[in-house]
Amino acid sequence: MARASFVPIVLPKDVSFSQAEQGYAIKGPKGEVAVNFVPGIAVKSEDGALKLSYATTPENKAMLGLAVALVSNAITGVTQGFKKVLTLRGTGYKVQKEGRRLNLSLGYTHLLLFELPEGIDVEIFEPRSREDKDWIADITIEGIDKQLVGQIAANIRRLRPPEPYKGKGIRYKDEHVRRKLGKRAVGAEE
Repeated sequence: MARASFVPIVLPKDVSFSQAEQGYAIKGPKGEVAVNFVPGIAVKSEDGALKLSYATTPENKAMLGLAVALVSNAITGVTQGFKKVLTLRGTGYKVQKEGRRLNLSLGYTHLLLFELPEGIDVEIFEPRSREDKDWIADITIEGIDKQLVGQIAANIRRLRPPEPYKGKGIRYKDEHVRRKLGKRAVGAEE
């Protein structure tokens, strides 16, 4: 990452960069993202590009890649946005969206309520046909802040992680769950 960080980060036409109180503010067509200062790293806007510089110490050189990643993610967020897709699997499981809240029925004795923070949009896709009877719905989480989108997806997944015997639970769309054989299947092999 150190070599890539010496190349200036080009700002798209509709993206603006400014210094804020706690860091930098990057504003684009989808909104505004605040990036905190990284210790020992200076970011300057010159000729429609961002140039990063640091004082030559090993600690600052190690932080250069982090600063490049944070600024690049903020630029991508305000222009394209970020998206995570979760899959809900399990007989009897349900998910509904009511305003800024998700109502999840995940096999517990009570309904789970998940409050969505500002800046996060959620869409629920329920399949019309049920070839796969365990597949209940897809939950799409979108936003401009990569860290917030990932954290919300992880918090929702934590409510009912996929279990290895039947594969029920909430998983990422591209996640592979290793399945285990039950006691009955293991006993039949002997």
